[in-house]
Amino acid sequence: MTTPTLGAPSTALRAALQFYPASYRRERGEEMAAVFADTTAEADRSAVAREVFDLAAYGLRVRLGLTGGSVAGRVLALAAPMVAGALAGSGLVPWVSNPDQSAFRLTWDQSYTTYALTIAPPVAAILLAVAALLGRWTAVRVVSLGLAFFGLTVLAQAFSGPIFLDWWWAGYVGMATVPSMISALLLVAAPTELLPGPTWRTRGLVLASMVGGGLLVALQRWDDTRFPLDVQWFAVLLIVPVLLTFTVLRGWLAPAAVGVAVLSLTTAASVFNIWREARGLSQLLPLALPVVGLLVLVAMGMRRIGAGTGIDGGAGGGSGRSPA
Repeated sequence: MTTPTLGAPSTALRAALQFYPASYRRERGEEMAAVFADTTAEADRSAVAREVFDLAAYGLRVRLGLTGGSVAGRVLALAAPMVAGALAGSGLVPWVSNPDQSAFRLTWDQSYTTYALTIAPPVAAILLAVAALLGRWTAVRVVSLGLAFFGLTVLAQAFSGPIFLDWWWAGYVGMATVPSMISALLLVAAPTELLPGPTWRTRGLVLASMVGGGLLVALQRWDDTRFPLDVQWFAVLLIVPVLLTFTVLRGWLAPAAVGVAVLSLTTAASVFNIWREARGLSQLLPLALPVVGLLVLVAMGMRRIGAGTGIDGGAGGGSGRSPA
């Protein structure tokens, strides 16, 4: 495809179009370039920059298969209320299940940093819950990204603090921080046009997920080194939601969305505790490889059974609406 000469924005436009798969550019590139030229003909630089950003962002969605017309996009949109509710519920657990510990932390160290680190997560969780209940998905994404950035900062400190890296401590910190990062990525990846409005059904789903997410976190006691659950339960909390995600191969999107939401909270804790109980990777591999092989066989079997349903989860996923 030859991009028309569009003046100053043409370089940025060509860069944005590179985010799209080559086949998509060949089919729709000229049309997108013409629409872009009409849209930005009398626009200022900030408006042109927004159009370029939207065009590139949608191209990335097309390349990753996360558009409104793709199976992955529809699953993430269904999972979004559950992911947001579960993330909010997990953020409130320390204050609901063990408020004395939070109060002691504030009493023991009255610095502004301690107050911020202690109070900010539950306040953000409340804001996230309110935004999800009101169907304000831009606010949900902003708050979730803030929680993810907070978690990433704490995790980076765990990796960079000691001279010799303590993988046990880094994994322990990761149990509390990685879920917020996974949840934020899932919420950002969900197609905006498919996210549900503030209906009573959506609100009920958010509230139920808050309770379920809080119970999952409290059950696993991710903030306690005693880890009351046996390793078998951590394996269940990892394998069962993975099997639920496989149902997408049969065209069952709702169970797959439930699996995605549960995995956003359980993956980090399950992987760490299974590794911890196995006492090293060398002891874990002989047990994990047969399980992974069995899961692959199950996925292949479900894929073969669902082949006649017309499932299209390819990376192209370009049947959604283009921002141009």
